Amino acid sequence: MSVKSHQKLVCIQPFVWCEIHADGSVFACCPSWVNVPLGNLLRDSFDYIWNGPVAMRLRQSVLDGSFSLCDQVRCPRLAGRQAPVMPQDAVPLPYLREVLRRNDLHLPFGPRQLNLCYDARCNLACPSCRKGLVRVGGRYLGRIRQIEVRLKQAFGPSVEEITVSGYGDPFGSPSYLAFLQNLDTSDFPRLHTLRLHTNAQLWDASAWEGLGLARALIRSAEISVDAASAPTYAENRRGGDFGCLLHNLAFIATLGLRIRLSFVVQRNNFRQMPAFAALAKDFGFSAYFSQLSDWGTFSGEDYRHRAVHNPGHTEHEAFKDIARRLVGVPGVDLGNLLPLLADAQA
Repeated sequence: MSVKSHQKLVCIQPFVWCEIHADGSVFACCPSWVNVPLGNLLRDSFDYIWNGPVAMRLRQSVLDGSFSLCDQVRCPRLAGRQAPVMPQDAVPLPYLREVLRRNDLHLPFGPRQLNLCYDARCNLACPSCRKGLVRVGGRYLGRIRQIEVRLKQAFGPSVEEITVSGYGDPFGSPSYLAFLQNLDTSDFPRLHTLRLHTNAQLWDASAWEGLGLARALIRSAEISVDAASAPTYAENRRGGDFGCLLHNLAFIATLGLRIRLSFVVQRNNFRQMPAFAALAKDFGFSAYFSQLSDWGTFSGEDYRHRAVHNPGHTEHEAFKDIARRLVGVPGVDLGNLLPLLADAQA
């Protein structure tokens, strides 16, 4: 379905964002929502990636209102009409409003937001993300080093915000951790914000101190939890300890950062959604819920068994009854679950 009826609704993502994956592929959004790479950092020039044919098609699909390259059901921002999706006249950046007004597809400036997704290594082996701990060899590490050199050359001059990371953990990946600990702002002269995405199992006071100068740039974090009890956490965040998580969350709450706890909804945890929202509130954090995606880690039968957001699931109505309780609750973002609760929205 097209969102063409909203003539002035735009998504600013393909005008400001890039994320880099382990094979060098560069995307202008999460590939679960826009599964077409702009190019490859290890093979293509920066101009081909940022202003090449795929980038042009993607921007055109935003400007004409079709969003034809986007998964309009799975993308939580399109589904919920939330930033970076917004009315064109609400775009906060004056230079970007002018670009959108002129319908420019070729951009004279580089991306201002960068998401690092090129190292899959993590201290956990969550079933929703991977089948086991990632083991790597010299070829993998060599490619990471190449990517890090190229990203500084290509994106360093323009990037203002960096997320560490969209895949892998910033404390569980040696490359991400070294990136943060050895951050040289001369490589990124416009950088003013770092955002962490982590399971927080390793984010204690000592780890925070070890980040050095990067601490001053960290403004926010998303912490993946997927549970509100120790048994469910052990099942969904394999290798993690719920007690350790709570201890670290108490420390993180003292740092004055903007923190969002995230929860991928599935059969074994959907009844804990209200308790999870309350847990986040107790720490002074927000709560974010999303549909379970299949990243190739489940069999078809296992995924269907878990995916209570699917209308055909035997517990779908029970899930909706619980999710409805959270509609409109301050500090709760139901993301791409919200369109499933259209009656509650009304």
